[in-house]
Amino acid sequence: MVAFLLGPIVGGLSHESVNLWARADGPGTLYAWLAEEGEPLRLVGSAPLQASDGFAGIVRVKNLKPETSYRYALTLEASENAPERREGRFTTFPLPGLRRSFSFAFGSCFRPSGSGNVNAFHVLSRFLSYSPDSIRFLMLIGDQIYADDGKYNALNRPAETLEDYRKVYAYVWSQPEWCEVVNRLPVFMTMDDHEVDNDWHWIDEDRTQATSSCYVPSCACKKGNLRAERVLSALKAYWEHQAMHGPVPFRLPEFVHGASLRLPQADPGSFACAFTYGAAAFFVMDTRSGRVCNLRKKQMLHPAQWEQLKAWLLKVKDEYPVKFLVTSSALLYQLGVDVPDRWSAFPEERDRLLRWIAEHEIEGVYFLSGDLHSAHATRGWLEGPSGKRIQIYEFCSTPFEQEVNKISRYLNIRPRSSVLKGYEHLFTIPAMNFGIIHVTFQGDTPKVFFECVHECHSGFLTKTCWTSSWA
Repeated sequence: MVAFLLGPIVGGLSHESVNLWARADGPGTLYAWLAEEGEPLRLVGSAPLQASDGFAGIVRVKNLKPETSYRYALTLEASENAPERREGRFTTFPLPGLRRSFSFAFGSCFRPSGSGNVNAFHVLSRFLSYSPDSIRFLMLIGDQIYADDGKYNALNRPAETLEDYRKVYAYVWSQPEWCEVVNRLPVFMTMDDHEVDNDWHWIDEDRTQATSSCYVPSCACKKGNLRAERVLSALKAYWEHQAMHGPVPFRLPEFVHGASLRLPQADPGSFACAFTYGAAAFFVMDTRSGRVCNLRKKQMLHPAQWEQLKAWLLKVKDEYPVKFLVTSSALLYQLGVDVPDRWSAFPEERDRLLRWIAEHEIEGVYFLSGDLHSAHATRGWLEGPSGKRIQIYEFCSTPFEQEVNKISRYLNIRPRSSVLKGYEHLFTIPAMNFGIIHVTFQGDTPKVFFECVHECHSGFLTKTCWTSSWA
């Protein structure tokens, strides 16, 4: 008998639709049942669970009402009372552009140790028990698995094949602390490096050769070399578990629906996507699948994604007063030591983005990042053509469970950028944590608060940054 292996996950939530995801341990059909609170459940759709997608699937439900609470059930039989049943609740988002105050949580880097120690998912779960309706969704900004680390992935070796990566997801995402939170909150996700291998990138522009960091003992690569088939296997598993239930990407890589794991040389696809919550707009970058680094070229975003990002910034410039750019690695927070994996190693590309924001005087931009293994808040300002001062902020909260970077606060320096006219490091917290972003509206003026939450002996300890004006 087929049974659930992972899920449920509420993904791609909007004002009118939702993606309900689950993964089974064999072939079958996923059935979704839905109702407004107080109404009887009704069958709203089904999806095949096939071996080609690792028996993962989503039911897309459309024509929902905005700002409405629903309850749902997922079954593997055409009966809402089937023995295999997963259920939950969600509330749809406001209409795009509608000014509504809200809060969401975010973080990255989940490498369960199996030690039973308290991690940030435990803390977030307890936080939700005190205030169950305070958080509208969860943003996971990379390293949702550590597939390359045999000590923590249940394989006792690095993942190399598609089945290996699927097994790692099945192990990590079945951890109780993960399930307590992710099965409870709507989720949006993006990848970082450990979904494939530590600090990996393509070597050639045709994306047929890849490499990764050689200084981490857990890496599967030898002398830094990665087989392209291994990378594509990891990206296929990423699609099945993370991108499949998210907002529809601007343009998917062709191989995710193909019969073979092959990335066409000219494929402009990526996993980048966008969504809105009322008057806040989100662009979720794919900083990995198009990253190329060699002696002639250093590229973090594929050219096609650059065009999508620039067009999106112009589109939301006036309609959405709050704009979040989600990036798996820090953009403004630069370390004095050379870190080749972050935006500081791609200075021309970083300046290209900052210059675009400045030249078009796009206000209300906030970068959300992960990966650093400590939390931070920074702010800077750019100068527009009219002389207007354009403020930008970066907030980072990490890790959910990983080793903490205790020295990053001593290594922070002003970013080496001619575009950035001012910079201020607000704080760094070297402790396991998660972040909460509060967006509030008072008249026409939005305010954005970053609250970093970690645990101390007396309960929750928070550090807050708010977007006040510069002196």
